[in-house]
Amino acid sequence: MDNLERLNYQLCADAGSEYCPCHLAYSGDCIKCSLIRGEKVCNCMWQGVCIYNEVERSKNSPMNERKEYLCSVYEKEELSKNLYLLKIQVPKFMIRDLCSPGSYVLLKGKEKKQDMFNSPISVMDVDLENSSIEVIIRTEGIKTKSVIGHDEVWVKGPYFNGVFGIKDIKTTSNSNCVVVLNGLSQVNSINIIKNLLRNNNTIRAFINNQAVILDNVIDKITNLGVKINPINMDLDEEREFLRDYLNREDVKLVYSSGCNGFNRLVMNTVDSVSEDIKLVISNNNLICCGEGVCGACTIALDGEQVKSCKSQVDSRKILKASIL
Repeated sequence: MDNLERLNYQLCADAGSEYCPCHLAYSGDCIKCSLIRGEKVCNCMWQGVCIYNEVERSKNSPMNERKEYLCSVYEKEELSKNLYLLKIQVPKFMIRDLCSPGSYVLLKGKEKKQDMFNSPISVMDVDLENSSIEVIIRTEGIKTKSVIGHDEVWVKGPYFNGVFGIKDIKTTSNSNCVVVLNGLSQVNSINIIKNLLRNNNTIRAFINNQAVILDNVIDKITNLGVKINPINMDLDEEREFLRDYLNREDVKLVYSSGCNGFNRLVMNTVDSVSEDIKLVISNNNLICCGEGVCGACTIALDGEQVKSCKSQVDSRKILKASIL
């Protein structure tokens, strides 16, 4: 793989943020900077503050790491068996970052001290005025059960790589866009939709009826003025309907939020219309530490080991490589 092609794997969700440089930079494994990785030529094409210079300048300074905070759960609602909506008060400095598309936090129960109990949870919605977030949690094991069991939880964040294609979400404007949702992955659609609306885009939402449908999400989408069409649709059987809409409305961006198999179905439908349509998908890879350190999120793409908890990867490339 030549250097230009490798740039597809050098887009880091943390680059330029207050959490950069990170542990990977100081260990010589920076996702973005070729010089830090030991290469002789700078090919990062980065237009922000030079990460290499920041590392050299701050080797003897403490790193700015994400910290965890004990936060109040001021509202808890059981939506269905083992499925809960939580509203959590978070520090004010964190709240604006959690408005970003693909933002998530690590949660663990009040009584849990070790990091191994951290569970990555997508941020569904943000209340800036009250400095609170809404999350939906399905209790499937010791990590998530401990979060539900208390009126306070440990919150660590913010993290940003919950979707692949963040740049497309932030830069697409004055265009027709489509949001296609399936299952619990639909919870991260609200931040996506809000970002697209701020850029004067027109949005139509499609929700697959073959998986759980969350009324909370539907209400939020409709309250944002976005039409869900139709409200009940088997997207596997009615792909032609979606294809016709994409073609007729000259759609420029599609966000698909579901398992990789579902996202691949949407990709194939989109590509049958035009491969020039931007495709953004939910990040369904295993995430543990959120910092690219533990290696749990690492996936192989074109012979490269990619840390998917931090790396922004081309959506089509990851779906074509995935077997899930």
